Amino acid sequence: MKFTLKNAREFGWNGLKGWAFNSKEEFPRASAAYFEVTGSHGKTKATESDRIYYIIDGEGEFEINNEIIHVAKSDVCILPKNIEYDYKSINGVLKMFLVHTPAYDPNKEITERTE
Repeated sequence: MKFTLKNAREFGWNGLKGWAFNSKEEFPRASAAYFEVTGSHGKTKATESDRIYYIIDGEGEFEINNEIIHVAKSDVCILPKNIEYDYKSINGVLKMFLVHTPAYDPNKEITERTE
């Protein structure tokens, strides 16, 4: 299956712009998204999906279990389900590619954000 950024569904809020390449209806075992982050995501926890973030460009910080982890270009963060975390950019735009496995389900998310 091929998905393109041109056909991706755009979403976002203050400090985050994203594009969802596919939905769980299109492929239930995995989904992918691209993010441009200039602020903070807000605390989140996936109760069903493991997540893999690839840092395309920029610098940022993930806060996982109250520990700050610095990320930069070409780093990968793997977050198992049921782990609460947040991330933010530092010094500009943080560009990331995300894979959910199984696919993202908004009904299985717990997110706190201030918009």
